[in-house]
This record gives sequence, structure tokens and C-alpha cells, in this order.
Amino acid sequence: MDLYDMTLVLSDGSRAIYGLGAATWRLDDLLQRVHPDERQRVGDTLREALDADKQLDLGYRIVRAAGDTRHVRMRAELLRAGGNRARYLGTIEDVTEQVRRQPETERNAWLLQMASGVAHLGGWSYDAAQGRVIWSDEVCRIHEAPLGTAPTVEEAIGYFAPESRVRLGCLVEACLRDGTPYDEELELVTARGRSVWVRSIGEPVRGADGTITGLQGAFQDISDKRKAEQRVARMAEQLSTTLESITDAFYTLDREWRFTYMNREAERLFKRPRAQLLGKVLWEEFSALQGKIGEREFHRAVRENRTVVFEEYYAPYQVWSELRAYPSDEGLTVYFRDITEARKTEESLRLSEERFRTIARATTDVVWDWDLEDDSLWISDSVESVFGYTPADFSGAIGAWSERIHPDERERVVSQMRSAIAGSDDHWMDEYRFLRKDGSVAIVLDRGYITRDGGGRAMRMIGAMVDLTERRRAEQRIEYLAYYDVLTELPNRQLLMERLQRALDDSARGRSASALFFIDLDNFKSLNDTHGHALGDQLLRQAAQRLRSCLSRHDTVARFGGDEFVVLLEGLSMDLSQACSQARRVGERMLVTLRQPYDLGQYTHHSTASIGIVLFKDAVDDSGELLKRADMAMYEAKNAGRGTLSFFNPDMEDALAARMALENDLRQALRHCEHEFALHYQPQIDRDGKLTGVEALVRWRHPARGMISPAEFIPLAEETGLVVALGQWVLKKACDQLLAWAANPATAQIEIAVNVSAHQFHHPQFVAQVLALVSVPGIDARRLKLELTETSLLENVDDTIAKMHALKLHGVSFALDDFGTGYSSLAYLKQLPLDMLKIDRSFVLDLLTNQNDAVIARTIIALGRSLGLRVLAEGVELAAQRDFLFEHGCDAYQGFLYAPALPASSVASVACKPCHQAQDV
Repeated sequence: MDLYDMTLVLSDGSRAIYGLGAATWRLDDLLQRVHPDERQRVGDTLREALDADKQLDLGYRIVRAAGDTRHVRMRAELLRAGGNRARYLGTIEDVTEQVRRQPETERNAWLLQMASGVAHLGGWSYDAAQGRVIWSDEVCRIHEAPLGTAPTVEEAIGYFAPESRVRLGCLVEACLRDGTPYDEELELVTARGRSVWVRSIGEPVRGADGTITGLQGAFQDISDKRKAEQRVARMAEQLSTTLESITDAFYTLDREWRFTYMNREAERLFKRPRAQLLGKVLWEEFSALQGKIGEREFHRAVRENRTVVFEEYYAPYQVWSELRAYPSDEGLTVYFRDITEARKTEESLRLSEERFRTIARATTDVVWDWDLEDDSLWISDSVESVFGYTPADFSGAIGAWSERIHPDERERVVSQMRSAIAGSDDHWMDEYRFLRKDGSVAIVLDRGYITRDGGGRAMRMIGAMVDLTERRRAEQRIEYLAYYDVLTELPNRQLLMERLQRALDDSARGRSASALFFIDLDNFKSLNDTHGHALGDQLLRQAAQRLRSCLSRHDTVARFGGDEFVVLLEGLSMDLSQACSQARRVGERMLVTLRQPYDLGQYTHHSTASIGIVLFKDAVDDSGELLKRADMAMYEAKNAGRGTLSFFNPDMEDALAARMALENDLRQALRHCEHEFALHYQPQIDRDGKLTGVEALVRWRHPARGMISPAEFIPLAEETGLVVALGQWVLKKACDQLLAWAANPATAQIEIAVNVSAHQFHHPQFVAQVLALVSVPGIDARRLKLELTETSLLENVDDTIAKMHALKLHGVSFALDDFGTGYSSLAYLKQLPLDMLKIDRSFVLDLLTNQNDAVIARTIIALGRSLGLRVLAEGVELAAQRDFLFEHGCDAYQGFLYAPALPASSVASVACKPCHQAQDV
């Protein structure tokens, strides 16, 4: 009741007692329900209590709207909210039945006393004037003191344990001084020395003038309650410890989706401390989950009151999780775990080997419980999905399980398990083969945890079986892929190098001699280029089978890469002459079998192989050095006409040393190109005798050896990949020259043709590098012509065409160099955005005396004209050669007939001279 406006806030029970509705009521409305005979008394008592700010404890009769009379009792306390604002807070009790049963009062008092004993609840009072505490009989029994004991305050407080004694002393003092009531749980030491926990309630007793004259209260033995609470606390602690230690993340949500609990693993996966999340709404803290499968499944679990299991990807953390949610009246309990690595493993295996099925999202455990007392076994239903059995198949003794262990391992597994049980171990684990119901064999990891009694005797063994069959198969496959070539099923380079190192170790110990064969299939590239990689793969597989047939099972044949194979022959004679003969016989056998026709479906292919052999015993060289020597010997075999074999000799070593020295010099030269490299330009003359362009040719002036022929260092640059850096420098130098010539009217219209290697052209940044060079102000990109070989054009046709179009959009033109010397495909040629064909000098040299060369030259010219391309001939040295070419439609030529390659400073002067003068330069 608010004393400011006398409005009442009544509970549903209070309104029911008075028969009132839900409207707002005032004190006067309540008095109107009081019986007329008592209305004056009740009104006076209420006003007196209100004026004096006293407690209310008033009994009276009311007449409800239905006309029936009820006895009620009102009790209320005065509460102040601050300032003068105050209100009464209390209860209204219907005591009609108590009044009617007044004759039973004495019996009820006896029952109350009995109830107090049952509840261990007693009362006490303290009169300050008398200085004694009056205990009820139950209070005396709780203290285990004689009935009627009336101690002083100090004596009463002295019964409590030290910490509780201090606390209670302060509470009693405050209650006597300020009237502060108390309600505390304290530890009491009885007269017999027994420790019990009690609830002590105390409140002040006031005289007529409002002063405190004593205390009164209640006393209850709550030891059983404390013990129950402690048991609950221990159980809660055990549960919390269990939840904290499980490997799964665990959290709970209330009905408003607020976090109410989470364990450490959940904190780790959420990447947030629980202090920040408890009480917060899941969808607000992790908004990326909204609208996803998790939100839908959680709502379904609550709506349908059913467990849901699902997987979900959380994009902000890039994590896959497996979740299991269980609904309850309080909300939702969720277990989840990070399965990101498992998902990555599945994806990796799927991409690397299609014939392997995707690894299951989680391994299913078959749980079992073995009661060692009666030797009975219980096994979970998952045994059916994993192994095909039903739990009934394992009912009874453990023998039903052991019978399914593979016979070869049964005795070992059972023996080790029983040893663990008989010993002091608390767990057992083993991996073994298990027979499925269909007779197939599964590889399982079985783990069991042993429960022992206080004496260490094993009582139970509880465990789980995990089917590792697919995992072990996957591991074997991965190991296979690491050491074997997928196409040919031969050992790969990794396994070869390991076996070669082992052979070198044996050789160093002087056990035996060995031979290393380096085998290359001749003209394999032409097969790939003309008939496609599918037929090339067939040829490689057949060649691998043939090589295996030439060797014993102790020898190694490996695919080294592309169309190259390496054979390691061990156990040869320590006499090098005999070892050489043994190796030669094997090599010749391989040459013969590799020379036989290959059946490639509708196509029969004839091929040969070139083989290089290096022998070693007491070797101190490393494996890389031996491979280089075998490789050199193989190239010696190719130079000897292919289809043959060659042994490594020291002269090759010298050649290798010279090559390595030249390679090192070339690398040094590329660090300061301007000092050692220079560009010369060979003029290109049209039908009118006019110099229209030049071909840029790089020259290397070695500081010690002088001028080095391009025929010597360009192939080396190609093989080592240094041609990319060299080609970039040549392009830059040529573009600088275009910019310089643009200022001179005599040279402003000259085109510069630059040779581009396949390595350089297919570099990912090639187009960007060229565009950066020609975008310099003053450079006309139309004056730059890139010369490509058929090899670079046909290596990746789609990529080639795309790059050529990208450069042509900016004016760069293209010429096909050395046309006719490779394996040209006219189907590809018409797709390429070329501007010029160049007739190779090999067809021009004997043009006047060799009818075949003349026919080829005329054909190339005719082909170029039919495709709308200009045609230029290289290596023209005679006027008759020039005249023949022009007569049949050739557009231009270059060669010594006009001029050799010249320094840039000489090109301008040559460009101003007539054709007949330039020939004498």
C-alpha cells in the first residue's frame, strides 16, 4: 500500500480472498468490505498504525460481494523508499477455518511442537532486563543441552565455532543497537562437541515507547540441508570438471538464446572468453550464423523437441564444425567440435585420387561395456552400421567378440587385453584386424578403460572400437603417390634418389659395382604435337612395361620426368670390364625392345631410344653428379644418331666442366649486361631495295675469351632458363634504339625484329613487360616486331593466341621464325595472328642447286600469300638467290648480300645508301 495516495497493489490471492476484481483499489475500498460490526475498530487501528508508523497485525471479518463472511488476518511492515515516501508491504491470510476449529487449539499446539521437532526448528527470546536467553525445548535439543537451559548472551554465542561466533556477535550487537534483524547460517558446536550447522533468525523486541527491550527469533538445525547442498555442490563440481575436460566444445542456451554455460573448449573455438559471452544472445554475438543452417536447425530442435545433428561452416573463422543439439525445458544443450582439418583432408584426397571415396565426415565409434564380474558384454547399436552385426550377435560372454578377431591376431589381442586387466594398467589399446559380418576384414583401433575397486581388482572395462580401414588404405595410397609415378606406376624421382643413395653407400663400402642408365625416347615430342598427349601417355606406359621386362626384380626403373627414364642396375661385377659388358647387354636389350612398333589403337608408332650409361664403384660422388654424367652420355648417344647407347667417359667430364664454366660466366655477364653484351642489327630489304627493318642480334664480348658465338651461348641460356633475363635485356635495348632512331628521319620508319624464346614468351609477366617498354613516350609500338619459333607458338596454343592478341591491340607485330624446320601444324597456323613468315636460311643456301629446297621456298611463299602474310627470306648471299625469291613473290630478304649484322651507329648510314652500295659494306 502506497501511503502517499493510499493505493493498493494486491496479489491474485489477496483479491481472491476479498472477492475483488483486477481494477486499482484504495484503502477505503478495502474497508468497505470489513464486517459492519468491526469496521470502526479496524479503521481506528489502521489509522493509529499509519500515524505511528507501526507494524500491522490485525484480525477481523469481511463480507464479500457474494454475501459470505470470512475471517482474515492482515500483517504488514512499513518500508521507506527515501525521504517521506513510504509504503506498507504485507500479507492477507484467510483464517476462517482456524477460527472455526478453535477448540482444537491445544491439540494443534501439541502438533506444532511435534512439527518443530521433526523440522528441528525452535524458538528463543532474550530479555535484556533479565540478561538471559530463553530456549525452547527444540533449541535445547539442538544444542544437546538440558531442557530449560537459559544461558546468557555470551554463553549462547560461545556455543558457536570461532568464525561463526564472531559473526553472530556482530549480528546480535547490531540488532540490539539498531534493531537490524538477521538471518544467517552458522556453525554450532554442541555441548557434546558435535559440529552442526544451524539457521539463526533474530529480530528486536520493542517496548511501548519503541525502545529495544530484547530479542526474539528462531533456531533450526540445517545440517542435513547443508550436507545435501554440499553433495549437490560436489556433483556440480564433478559435472563441471567433466564438461571442462571433454574434447568436445559444450555450451547451453536458454529459451531466449542466451549463453548460460560454456566449457574451455567452447571458449577456444569461439575465440572469446566465457565472461564476455555468458548472458549474451548467440545470434547477436555471432551475427554471421543468422540465416544459416545452424539457426534453422536450432529452432527446429526447440520447435519439434528433437535432437539435431549437422555440420556448418563459419566464414569469419573459416572453420567447419560438427554440432549436436539437445532440447530441454531450459533451452538447448550443444556439443560441437572443429572438423576443419578433417574436411581439408577429405578434399585433398578427393582431388588427388578420384577413385578414392570421400573420407567420412566423422569416424563412428562402436562402444562396448564388458562386465568382468559376470563376463557379460554390451555393445552399442552402431556395430551394425560399422561392421554389419546387430548387438544381439554379441550378447553373452566376451567370447562372442573375440571370435570375430582375425584368426592370425586373436591370441595376441586377447592375451594383451587380459594382461592389462590382470596388471595395474587403467587402459588398454590395440590395432588389429576384425572380421565384418560379410566376411571382409576391417582394421580397427580398439581402446578400453578399466574400472577397479578399492583393492585394485578390475570390475568393468568400457571402451570403443574405431574402424580405421579407409584411413589406413588412404595412408597407403598417399605413401604410394609419394614414391610412384601415377601414369606408368614406376618409382618416381624421389624413390629413385633414395635407392641411388643406398647404392652409393654400398659402393663406398666396396660391396659391388652399379650402373646408372639415362634413357630418353627419341622424337617423343613430335608424337605429342601431332597426335596429342593421350597417345603420348599410351606410349609412355608401354615403354615403362618394356623396360620392366628387361630387368630383374632387384633392379630399379623409374620415370624421371617427361619422356625420360632412369634405370639403376646393382650387383654388377667389381671388375669394371665385366661390369661394362653386363651393363651393355642390358642396355642393348632395352634398345631392342624399345625399338619394336607401338600399338596405339588406330595408330602404330615407331620409335627409338637414346641411352647414356655411367658405371660406379667405390664412388665418392653424389647422386646428382652421377645423373649429370648419365645425362651427358645420353646426349652423346643422341649426337651419334639416336637409337644407340653411350658410356660416360672423362672427355664428357671436361665438356661438362667447360659448360659449367660458361654457364657461370653467362650468369656473371647478366649481372652487368651493358659491359659485355651488345646488340647488332642485320638490315632487311624489300623488293624496291629499301631498308625497311632490322633484326636485333645479341653479341657477347667475353672479358677473357673475346667474342663468343651466339650458337654457343644461346642454347646454354635456353637450357638454364637464363634466356628470360637475357631476352628482357634485349627487348629493353631494342626499344631504347627505337626511341633513338625516331628522332632521325632516315631511321624513324625502321622496324626492329626481336627474337623471343619460348621460356620468355610463356613467362606470366611477358605481356606486361613488353607493354611497359613500348608505352614510353616517343616509342611507336608498330615498329617492334617479335619473332617466335614454332615450338614457342605450339607449346600452349590458347595462351599463345591470347598473348599475341593482347600485344597486337597496342601495335606490336609478329613473325614466325625458321618456318618449315619444325613440325608445323597448318590448323594452328591459320589461328595465329601473325604478320610475317620467315624462310629459314637452310632452304635458301642451296636454293639454286637443290630442287627440293626451291620447291619448299616457293611453297612457303605461296602459303604466306594465301594467308595474307608477308614473307622474308634469311641468309641471302647471292643476287641470284634474291632474284629467284622476288620472282616467286617473296617480299623481303636479309643476309650478307646486303649487309651483315651492324652496330646501331652504322645502320643509319647504310639506310641512306642505295641497294648496290650497301652490298659492299
